[in-house]
Amino acid sequence: MTEKRRQGQRGATPKPLCPKCSEILKRIYTRELVDGKQRYIPAGWSCPSVTCDHIIKDLIELKDEEENTDKVKNFAEACCDQNSVKGLKEALTGEANETEMKKWNLTDDQWREALKVAIIAIENNLSVDEAIKCIS
Repeated sequence: MTEKRRQGQRGATPKPLCPKCSEILKRIYTRELVDGKQRYIPAGWSCPSVTCDHIIKDLIELKDEEENTDKVKNFAEACCDQNSVKGLKEALTGEANETEMKKWNLTDDQWREALKVAIIAIENNLSVDEAIKCIS
């Protein structure tokens, strides 16, 4: 996620930008009962654009999501280079490979997603990035 500084903000914290439309995100709040009083608690970030529906719980969550996508992408690229479509489909129908999951630091769902991405990429002669967009 890129950040934007406004004029006159030399030492200020940059404003977070929406990864979809590049608008400055707005803080959203929820009302919760804290110490017997109703208080507004920060709940996340929302894009103010009427055409964009981007909402995230916390900026840290977005970073984790990007790291997970990178893991899936890297493993899918390796699968494309080393396997056939038939082999990938057979692997997908069985149990997740614990050795590969540990080696690539993947969860069961990430491992399966990477195999699906690799299958789409090989069958349609796409790059892994394009295949990931097909799944999303």
